[in-house]
Amino acid sequence: MSLKIFGFSQSRAFRPLWLAEEIKVVKDFDYAHEVDVFEDSQASDFLLEMNPMGQVPVINDDGFILCESMAINLYLSKKHDVLAPKSPTEEAKAIQWSFWVMTAVETLALDHLKYTIGMMGFEKDLDKANEIAQELQRPLGAIESALASSPFLLGDEFTVADLNTASVFMWLSDDTVYSNYPKLKGWLERCFSRPAFMSARQA
Repeated sequence: MSLKIFGFSQSRAFRPLWLAEEIKVVKDFDYAHEVDVFEDSQASDFLLEMNPMGQVPVINDDGFILCESMAINLYLSKKHDVLAPKSPTEEAKAIQWSFWVMTAVETLALDHLKYTIGMMGFEKDLDKANEIAQELQRPLGAIESALASSPFLLGDEFTVADLNTASVFMWLSDDTVYSNYPKLKGWLERCFSRPAFMSARQA
């Protein structure tokens, strides 16, 4: 088995797990999801050998080591020609959305989750969560506009651009944050209803 994906599914490793499950839907493909390796005292050393930042996800694709979830997905999509952009301009757009969601949405979405439920050293603070929800309005409006003329970010078909972007919106467990954005809400429902998404959630 050439591809190994390292990282718990509750982390950013969910993104390559979802992509891998999408590939399985289309072609004869298998991969290993490695989590047991992090359960002993040598886990940090093992991880640091693959990623000097000591973070997951990391993949080992037949000896090729790659980290950063968005880079991993863009690579796997192109290599297997599944959910891949069909032209250089589409590829540029897929990269654009992957960068955009990491810089404009992810930190705010994760902080909103922390303050909404209280986790990772954060105390529950709904006032703070509401402040963050207001900060999210500009990026939410931007993607709402982008989805005004097509069901997915690159047109009529679900692609890696949608997968990468929607995977970050998963942190927004409180859907009231985007309840006033019907295009965004409908797009997320389409993304999260995919069988591969459901399979990755069980990984």
